[in-house]
Amino acid sequence: MTSRTTRLVVVGLLLVSLLFRSPLLFFLDVLLALVAGASALWGRYCLAGVTYLRRFGAPRLFCGEETDLWLEITNAKPLPLPWLKTEDEFPVQFTVHQQELAHAGKTNRRLLNTFLSLRWYERVRRHYRITARHRGVFEFGPLLISSGDLFGFRIRNQTVEHTQALTVYPRLLPLTAEPLAAARPLGDFKTARRVLEDPLRLAGAREYRPGDSLRHVHWKATARRAALQTKVFDPSAARQLLIGVNAQTMERAHQGVVSDVFELTAVVAAAVAHAGLQSGLAVGLFTNGGVRESPGRVRLPAARRPDQLTRILETLAQLTYFTLMPFEKLLQLEASQLPFGATIIAISPLASEPILSGLLDLRAGGHPVALIAVGRAAPPAPPELPVYAVEGDWRTMEHISLATGDRPLTADAVVRPGWPAAAAPA
Repeated sequence: MTSRTTRLVVVGLLLVSLLFRSPLLFFLDVLLALVAGASALWGRYCLAGVTYLRRFGAPRLFCGEETDLWLEITNAKPLPLPWLKTEDEFPVQFTVHQQELAHAGKTNRRLLNTFLSLRWYERVRRHYRITARHRGVFEFGPLLISSGDLFGFRIRNQTVEHTQALTVYPRLLPLTAEPLAAARPLGDFKTARRVLEDPLRLAGAREYRPGDSLRHVHWKATARRAALQTKVFDPSAARQLLIGVNAQTMERAHQGVVSDVFELTAVVAAAVAHAGLQSGLAVGLFTNGGVRESPGRVRLPAARRPDQLTRILETLAQLTYFTLMPFEKLLQLEASQLPFGATIIAISPLASEPILSGLLDLRAGGHPVALIAVGRAAPPAPPELPVYAVEGDWRTMEHISLATGDRPLTADAVVRPGWPAAAAPA
């Protein structure tokens, strides 16, 4: 019933009650006026001062991890609300425990419905447990709030663009055959070529020669031998590992994406990065996949900073199905930017001839190289290129097993003590 119709009915009933001098009709008219006034009041101000707040136990989760979700609804006005309904959009990749979500009109979205009444200046909190079931960056919201009068004459709806993002990292699984730690677990290692002298590693002393730095004079040896001596340091090179992630799962990008293989690729990349950092390596990442809110390709330089694993996991969480370029082209672009002697581990669902050729070119440039084929058996490859395979369901895997047929991955196959030789799998 509209406001104008209600006013006409109230005025008409009042005239009839006065004309017939009927107390019952007059009382009925007053009652109807009060109901109409209350309905108009609630219809106008029911959503004023109403706030809705989401609060997560953690802004970042690993896939399969649980966290808390608190919903806080406040009625900050003296007018009580006989009923209030909220419809909050949730991504389908999350499970809300002990709560059934309703279907939404959007793909991969569900609705968390809340129905309650609020007194004046009342705040209500609801607690839920949610589980992340997929890697990615997911938005919660927007929100539809509905309320009205007690009689249902007036209902007011309001859409609140209150969205919050929650980042879900790929599952972090251990490597059963550690490919990175066994070769040089103590950090830097000696190399056959004198790339850089490490001032922390004193190898001995020799006679002073013109041009030697006075800062490197070995005064104790000079005093013993009565001749000027210069310190000699061990040549060393920082161990660096670059992980190349191929986001293309089909031979041609326009054919689509095999989502399970794509997710397994991200899981393997996270496991290798974690193992490399645990082994003391400086680890970096490059990929041909598009990254959320990034216009171009993303490249993380190799580093051993405390937050490097977090940076890598953030990149993998934001990795999308969109492929920017073929992986072999990415390898060509990276060739000029790679640090001297850096180890390259390519993680790819594809092992085409161009990709294998690109990896062999990197090896010829002085980089130990290995390929991890994801979602398939180890493909045939030249003996100088170690190739390993990871198969299985990323949702149920408990560890990453790298193998060539029935042989596990050995450390020397990926990280060699010297340069430039690289061995075939043992």
